[in-house]
Amino acid sequence: MSLSLFAQSIHYQEAYRIYKAGEFVQALKMFEVLVEKEKDYDAAYILGFMYENGEGCKIDLTKSQKYYKISSRGYYLQLKEDPTRDSTKEASKLYNSLEKNTDKETQKTLKQYTQSLYNIKAYSANYFLPLSYRVNGTYPQTNGHEGLNTETEFQVSLKYDYGVNLFGLSETYSVAYTQLSFWQLYADSAYFRETNYNPEAFVTFPFSRVDYLKALRISFAHQSNGRGGEYERSWNYLSGKVVLQTGYIFTTIKLWYDLFSLKYNPNLMEYLGYGELEFVLPYAKHILKLKSRNTFSKYRATELNYSYPLFGSDDLFFYFKAFSGYGESLIDYDNKIDKIGIGFSISR
Repeated sequence: MSLSLFAQSIHYQEAYRIYKAGEFVQALKMFEVLVEKEKDYDAAYILGFMYENGEGCKIDLTKSQKYYKISSRGYYLQLKEDPTRDSTKEASKLYNSLEKNTDKETQKTLKQYTQSLYNIKAYSANYFLPLSYRVNGTYPQTNGHEGLNTETEFQVSLKYDYGVNLFGLSETYSVAYTQLSFWQLYADSAYFRETNYNPEAFVTFPFSRVDYLKALRISFAHQSNGRGGEYERSWNYLSGKVVLQTGYIFTTIKLWYDLFSLKYNPNLMEYLGYGELEFVLPYAKHILKLKSRNTFSKYRATELNYSYPLFGSDDLFFYFKAFSGYGESLIDYDNKIDKIGIGFSISR
């Protein structure tokens, strides 16, 4: 069997299973292929351990050091670009500054407590647009408040990963919460015209060995504007999303299915359609996103986003948003909105 053919059938989880079963000679060969062909830094670390302790081979400290170096260098380069790197350091610094307790369980609880402050991650873009201008008219009155065509828009979107690799597919289990708010800051009463709440639970499967296909996500979500009576807008849905890559361009195809929940907005699907298509182009320090929904209907919607780092920062970006069509917010899902906004974001 040639090395290339052998590599096509190897997965880290399988190699690790064989290693744990004590079949060291076979595991050694598999880990070596994973390091050479897949640049797998976990496999490199285990190889360093095997050559250090003579598992499936003679003790060879030179080879052991070689593989340890490959593993450590690989993880350093990964963490160097990891946006959570600094927060992980801060969590460690906070924990080390605490007065230590002699009780092991108490000390373990303290460590979990300090680290939990840094467990939440960004999900969708977190942005703030001080100026968001509706081109095609003003917004209707809400609870007696006059609606202006200029307002402030912002989005908060966070997620928490609570499990990984339960079925050996390298999948990640997550929960997320996204809140999109439209604030009539420039009106006399400066009220919130609309806020949409979107909790979500999903599982993400990576596809590192499939050309073009990079990931699959399956999700259950709820979206609501939190109002009652005639202004209530809400629905529950299942969705599936695939991420494709061709050259520098990422393409996301997302489809959804309503779970019989359209009591307050029975024609919502007519305006939202049953899916959306998004193109993402990262180039140098720029990211350009184009999203299209309900494309072949008269109720179509198109959204364009552009971001660029401010002051050379890794976590503060200039952010531009343009939207045209239906479904920008739940309260206005059946009204055509054309608008542009400018501001900044802290995640992309």
